[in-house]
Amino acid sequence: MQMLTIKEMAAASGWPEARIRRLIVRRRVRHVRLDGLLLLPENALEEFLQANMVTPEDTHGNS
Repeated sequence: MQMLTIKEMAAASGWPEARIRRLIVRRRVRHVRLDGLLLLPENALEEFLQANMVTPEDTHGNS
């Protein structure tokens, strides 16, 4: 499993480091602290998005 620092994750995803840090503080994304270094699995933000994706309701009565 590839692990990334917050800076690396921000560069790879285009998300601001501050947003990623907030998700970590709120324990919304998988991460690990090793010797004071925060690391995230490379798919942590993808998991977060999939878990929080809102599916639109069908407002036209189609099934």
